[in-house]
Amino acid sequence: MNILKKLAYSILASVFVFANANAGELSVTGAAKATYTILSVDGSETDDSAGKGIGIANEFTLGASGELDNGWTWSMNQDIDGATVQDDKSIVIGMGGMGSVKINISDGGLQKNFSSSQSVYGTPVDNGEGGTYTDAGDTGAMNTVRYTTPSGLPLDAVVAVQYAPYTGAADNNSSNAAGALDALHESAFEYAVSMSPIEGLEVGASYYDPDDPSKGQQEEGGAYYATYALGAVSFGYGKSYKATSLDNGDTGTEAYDNTQMSIAFNVNDNLSVSFEDIESEQQDVTNSNDITMDVQSVQASYTVAGMTLSISNEDYDNHDYTTGNKMKETNFAMSIAF
Repeated sequence: MNILKKLAYSILASVFVFANANAGELSVTGAAKATYTILSVDGSETDDSAGKGIGIANEFTLGASGELDNGWTWSMNQDIDGATVQDDKSIVIGMGGMGSVKINISDGGLQKNFSSSQSVYGTPVDNGEGGTYTDAGDTGAMNTVRYTTPSGLPLDAVVAVQYAPYTGAADNNSSNAAGALDALHESAFEYAVSMSPIEGLEVGASYYDPDDPSKGQQEEGGAYYATYALGAVSFGYGKSYKATSLDNGDTGTEAYDNTQMSIAFNVNDNLSVSFEDIESEQQDVTNSNDITMDVQSVQASYTVAGMTLSISNEDYDNHDYTTGNKMKETNFAMSIAF
């Protein structure tokens, strides 16, 4: 692991040995998005219901890009959301045939947990309430350095390695900011690979490896997936796992085992529909309290005159990993990208 750390530092140091940058371009991107969400139930006393809500997306991204005197490229993004909060920023240095280096401030991980999803609005457990769905860990909310291989590898393979020197999440650090000691994980590595061995088929995997001092079971996680497109129909299948941190003698949840299956159909150039089923098994140390939360989602998306109208309906069984708990979630969305 020390060798990987030294390699990451060497790559980062080499990025800054370059000539002055040429003048770049500034852009603003985002979406004018409004949503209407209904949470409803039928049945038992354990059912969840949180009513209805209207929301408008409140995030846009400032971007800048340019070229260095040696032919390398650079780009930067800065998200602004909520009460003008600045977060999720990154700088990417494109090194041509040597790949790229990305410096992230809580700007994205490498996990492939939802890469199989073909849902036309969004992954069911990531659309709204979510049902305390638990998946493999990720460096996405941490401050990290990433290396990605160049394009043109056999089978269109892309390999990436990301290192978080500390695992504090959502720290909006400015330059010269120090890190913070995490009570559990001091640092973390994450790895990912994807490739297209034949036309229409994509496969990939990711692995999350934090520096976990637990003596019983160290946290780790990962995912793999496959998608296949055949004409107007596309299919997706994925598995993801999380092993929790446990000291000797601990009880409770030992692991999560998740399965995702989905299919989408492009009815025409404007209309698409999809179905997805997700099963998440919460596994107990003693095996006596294992429980599976199941989510099924039907979605449709229609684009007209540059505007996309979407609807999704999620049906939860054993919501929040609680036996007999049910919830239905319906989302209506209108989005205009800019």
